[in-house]
Amino acid sequence: MSLDPALWNAINQLTFGQLANVQTVGIGLYLALVVVQAVTASGVAGLRRRATAIQALANNAKVVSEASNMHKLQGEVQRLEISFQGMNRGLLGGATLLFAFAVAYFIYCTIFQSYLAGMDGVAFILLFYLVLPVAIFLASTWLIGSRCKQVRRKIEAAEKRVSDAVLGG
Repeated sequence: MSLDPALWNAINQLTFGQLANVQTVGIGLYLALVVVQAVTASGVAGLRRRATAIQALANNAKVVSEASNMHKLQGEVQRLEISFQGMNRGLLGGATLLFAFAVAYFIYCTIFQSYLAGMDGVAFILLFYLVLPVAIFLASTWLIGSRCKQVRRKIEAAEKRVSDAVLGG
């Protein structure tokens, strides 16, 4: 597949100034990566609340058969929380470095905004300011979702077992 010569020419005629809107969106996307941390924290807090509520219900109803399972479930939530703390530190550090580079390159492009970016400059700006932050966000979201899903399923199974034991269902 080849690019239409007119499109190729248009891309090669773009200046850094004309690509500034892409860069400002990209800078915002790097800042948005910090939101992943908030989503992670609230997701784990929700799982912790559910696990604690099930454990309290089992203890209050004296469902002795679930004591060991409740202890294991709390341990799973704690391991999940600890693993996310490490991931969040790495994500914050990486996003901070990428953000700083994005701002520095934006300053460079602002100073030289009348220069032609060329195909390499256009490709770099599109990949670095749009593709990379979206890819990091999607990968982080998938990782968080898959880890939480495993624990959430165990919590749901525990809820059903405790509910059945308490309600005699």
